[in-house]
Amino acid sequence: MAEIIEQGTLSTLGTVLATGNDATLSTKVLTMRFYNSSAYTITLERYNATTLSTEVLYVFNLSAGDTVSDTFNYALSNGDILTAYSNISGTSYYIYGLQY
Repeated sequence: MAEIIEQGTLSTLGTVLATGNDATLSTKVLTMRFYNSSAYTITLERYNATTLSTEVLYVFNLSAGDTVSDTFNYALSNGDILTAYSNISGTSYYIYGLQY
């Protein structure tokens, strides 16, 4: 088992937060946090490699200084991708997860 700890700034074009890979049985994202000092919109999408489809998991329109803390467990299989988008630059993110 290995930890996934990532942080940085989201691209307005989308930032891949986690990808399931065949080197592990499962990738699980346990915690995500997003913040911007300005008003912003955050979008989270999941690409399902089995069905070759993308699903929007949520879109939040947030006020300046709001923080999104997402503690839903996202299990990713081989090829699945979790991507976040912000409508403005400067949105910071942090993720924590595990690979089994």
